[in-house]
Amino acid sequence: MKSKLFVWFCLLALFGQQLSAQLSTAAASQQAQSATKGVVIPEGTMIQLTMREPVSSKLSEVGDEVIATVKKDVVVEGTTLLKAGTEVVGRVTVVKPAKRPLKGGQLHLSFDRIRLEDGLERKLTAIVQSASDFTRDEKISGNGEGTLKGGKSGGDVLKNVGTAAGIGGAAATIIILAGRGDNVTGLGIRGISGGSAAAAAGVIGGSLIAGVLLTKGKEVRLDSGALVRLKLERPLSVE
Repeated sequence: MKSKLFVWFCLLALFGQQLSAQLSTAAASQQAQSATKGVVIPEGTMIQLTMREPVSSKLSEVGDEVIATVKKDVVVEGTTLLKAGTEVVGRVTVVKPAKRPLKGGQLHLSFDRIRLEDGLERKLTAIVQSASDFTRDEKISGNGEGTLKGGKSGGDVLKNVGTAAGIGGAAATIIILAGRGDNVTGLGIRGISGGSAAAAAGVIGGSLIAGVLLTKGKEVRLDSGALVRLKLERPLSVE
């Protein structure tokens, strides 16, 4: 009887030790997960950056280094995980200057790492959503893949169309004067032939179209101090 009780006692003691070990391991794992969670910025977080140096689709080149700084503290669940002023480093990966007709420039900035206060760098996976240059009161949208695209400059279109219309109008006047006829009634007024009128209209119309076709799209330009909106594609560890 005593031997059986002793066996049961040993089994219970062994079971208790195993259970205690499992509970300790689970608690340690939970603490580690909580600690890790506390220093990770989740995927999808938006981070505002301030450009340190200007970049543009006309003057920048692929491979140029780009440095920006975090504009506002990044706070997760009440804890500041990324302080304002933290450097974010990247490079220019795509540059396409504006072209005719009305084709805006393209600029792709890839920010791939951050520099923490201790001087160490952490890998960053994010895309540029949009940018705003307040010195020129202009917002530049991305294409969903991080490429900023220039739009169309209405002022340039009007300017070029006006210039072309002026030139076309002068040419049309010459055509009309050259085509004046003498077959109008006895009022002594010279008429304008149908062929001359059609040719003049064609010249004016062609000039207006040429004015549009000769107009370039807008370049993408971000001056120093421009705001860049960055979206995390993967969680960012700042441990």
